[in-house]
Amino acid sequence: MDKVFVSGGTGYIAQHCIVELIKNGFSVKTSIRTKSRKQEVVDSISKIVNCNNKLEICYLDLLEDEGWDDAINGCKYVIHAASPVSLLSSNNIDDLVRPAVDGLRRCLFSSIKNNVKKFIMTSSFSAIGAGSRKNEISDQDWTNLDNPNISPYDMSKTKAEKFLWDYFRKEDNSNKIEVCTINPVIVVGPSLSMDIGISNQVVKKLLDGSMPFTPKCGLNLVDVKDVAKIHVKAMLSSATNGKRFLLSAKSLWFQELAQILRNNGYKRAPKFNAPNFLVKFLSNFDKELEIVIFYLGFKNKLRCANAKNILKWEPSRIEKSIIETANQMLEYGIIEK
Repeated sequence: MDKVFVSGGTGYIAQHCIVELIKNGFSVKTSIRTKSRKQEVVDSISKIVNCNNKLEICYLDLLEDEGWDDAINGCKYVIHAASPVSLLSSNNIDDLVRPAVDGLRRCLFSSIKNNVKKFIMTSSFSAIGAGSRKNEISDQDWTNLDNPNISPYDMSKTKAEKFLWDYFRKEDNSNKIEVCTINPVIVVGPSLSMDIGISNQVVKKLLDGSMPFTPKCGLNLVDVKDVAKIHVKAMLSSATNGKRFLLSAKSLWFQELAQILRNNGYKRAPKFNAPNFLVKFLSNFDKELEIVIFYLGFKNKLRCANAKNILKWEPSRIEKSIIETANQMLEYGIIEK
């Protein structure tokens, strides 16, 4: 049974990747930073699959060298999913960039040292089209690090992925390991743990009263189970080597997302679509609104050519994913219907 190392085992996407790997006959070794969360990870994975003798857990820190070589030893594949996540534009840049880049470096170099066959990085749309108002964006695009409209998180994902490709493309290193990246947009769908994930906050805020209106801007969404399946498919296909995989199922206006929720019984979802001037004014008092200011009045098209042409990806129906997310929050008592 081939073994796969998945970094960041407490993470929303990482846990779905672990489930998908075990379903496909792999054993998994995953890393967590806090020992007290070990049982949480085991319980989360066990909800879906039997992980007896198929899941190992080790303890690593993105900012510490210790343990990476031992953790990856014996693994045929590596999925590097661990990275700090935040949607705030007010974060300290170093708090996100340093662990993202240094963690990627530690994981990659240990993978090379251990003769891993393939390294898959969980990157993000943040590295492809953050701060861009291009009408169409594809796998080939890159976020401009000099753009004043990108967030510290956008910068962290872009710098980490650039580090990977810059290293991989060096002539003396290009044949040492196979590499590809998975670049999802906002990921929605039920969490396997009680932590609903940062990206699902967009649904939560529409339902818990903290967002009494919708801004006029677009959202690109993809289902978390789709993201996990693409990780595994990309891992096993030689056709994915050296490529990036932008994943987006559908682009919606905020108001369309709220309407989907209302149509399915979530009447607290806001009906009021706020004018741009009001959103700009309120962003002075709500730091989370700052991130949408640049995108007001804009919704782009995303071209996921690599995923659809190489991996024959057919996205799941995103409306179903949205309602499943809301239903889980209701079940957990996070929101009221």
